Amino acid sequence: MSENKKTLEEIKGENRETVEASSPEAENQNEPVGINEYKSEDLSKNPADEADVITEQEEVSPERKRRFVPWIATLAIIGIAVLSAILLVSMNKAGNSTTEENVEAGGEEHSENGAREVKLDPESLNSANIEIEGVTVRQAVALLKTTGTIENNPQRMQNVTPLVGGRVERVNVSVGDHVNRGDLLAVIASPQVAQMHGKMHEAETKLEIAERNFARVQKAENRVAVLQAKAKLDEAEAALNRIKRLIQLEAGAGKDLIAAEANYKTARAEYEFQTNISLNKEIQEAKAEVETSRADLRHIRDEMRSLGVRMNSHKTDNPNRNTSLVYVNAPASGMVTERPVNPGAGISAGTTLFVLSNLSTVYIIANVPEAQMTQIRIGTAADVTSPALGNETLSAQVTYIDPNLNEDTRTGKVRLEVPNPRRKLRAGMFVNVGFYTTTKTANGDNEELVVSSEAVQRIGEETVVFVPKENEQGAFEIRKIKVGGDYENYTRVISGLKIGDRVVTEGSFTLKTALQKGELGDDDH
Repeated sequence: MSENKKTLEEIKGENRETVEASSPEAENQNEPVGINEYKSEDLSKNPADEADVITEQEEVSPERKRRFVPWIATLAIIGIAVLSAILLVSMNKAGNSTTEENVEAGGEEHSENGAREVKLDPESLNSANIEIEGVTVRQAVALLKTTGTIENNPQRMQNVTPLVGGRVERVNVSVGDHVNRGDLLAVIASPQVAQMHGKMHEAETKLEIAERNFARVQKAENRVAVLQAKAKLDEAEAALNRIKRLIQLEAGAGKDLIAAEANYKTARAEYEFQTNISLNKEIQEAKAEVETSRADLRHIRDEMRSLGVRMNSHKTDNPNRNTSLVYVNAPASGMVTERPVNPGAGISAGTTLFVLSNLSTVYIIANVPEAQMTQIRIGTAADVTSPALGNETLSAQVTYIDPNLNEDTRTGKVRLEVPNPRRKLRAGMFVNVGFYTTTKTANGDNEELVVSSEAVQRIGEETVVFVPKENEQGAFEIRKIKVGGDYENYTRVISGLKIGDRVVTEGSFTLKTALQKGELGDDDH
């Protein structure tokens, strides 16, 4: 018995070392309590069987060692899961605080009646610059769609034609070139201009002679008749004075006094005649000749200038220069669309050398069916689209309606003028035209509800506007609406609004952004 007890204590010591090396806490946690109690009770109640129990424990201990390894891995996994759960809780707390802030700044909420709304705090409301506009009505408008073709604006086309005939010496531009007003297009050698240059030289010479003659007449040495008349007048005056003194001395006769007075008067009249008539007449004639020569020269120069002659190149001191050249300049800015002549060609006066087209605006000739012609008026607005424009839509107005109808197609021609800043539209292109014509709504009215296009926002698949709440500052109801077409910055409202409703125009995009931020915060939460 003592030997058995000793052997039992040794075996218990070995088992204790084995259990301590293999995590006894895990063994105690996973092994049922009843089994341990049962074993201890059996060992205490049946001492005789202790050897059998010890032998069984020796057989089971290697198996327990293998069982401890999965439990250790399980404990490690549980620990990692606990740490992950703690991290998720902390992140959820941070997300909840962010969501609350977004809701305070402008998140989506639901009012007591279930309507969606968006709120802004006072600071965000002030910075949003909210503007509110009421829903209005206008005359109902329908879109009449048809097709048209592009044509160049004839009022912005210029034919370049010289006013003299001759030979084309040089051409400086080609079809497709863009020119500015005053640019040199071509040079022409004209015999007519050469003849006019001869006339101009003759007029210049005539003017020079007239000016010299006028200067000669004005000189004192050429006034012979006046000097002679002056001498006779002085002689007659002296004789008259001598006779008067003799008579005073009673040494002269009365008849001599009468004769002296007559001679004086004759000499004086001759002098006045030579002074006031003869000299003035000669001066006036010389002056008139100068004025006439100057006017003739000015007229010849103006005529040559109108023909395109550069006057600074036709000076009398430049005899070796070709005086028959005419310079053809661009009368307006535009693109060269036609050039029917080449250098060396002979032309007559009025021959078209170039065609300049200003393509900044073009015409659209739309074909409108006979039944719809009564809906079109001068000034009717229209939208123009074309594959050449991509997604761009041009706005145009009707400027002319052809009074005649095409008998074959039973359509009328309607002209629109549209801007063409980037030269995308070219003559001959086909375009789609939509005329905004007056019509009646489905209920027979001639008016329709409209709202500023700036107020309409697109959120996902919904079209909404923001309606301010009367009793709550910074709160805006999200109103879903159904819309029609746009016209002159206003959008037709089919349903969702009524007369008297007020919507946000300026700042509606800010409310949309705040709403989307709030929805994003809710999704994260």
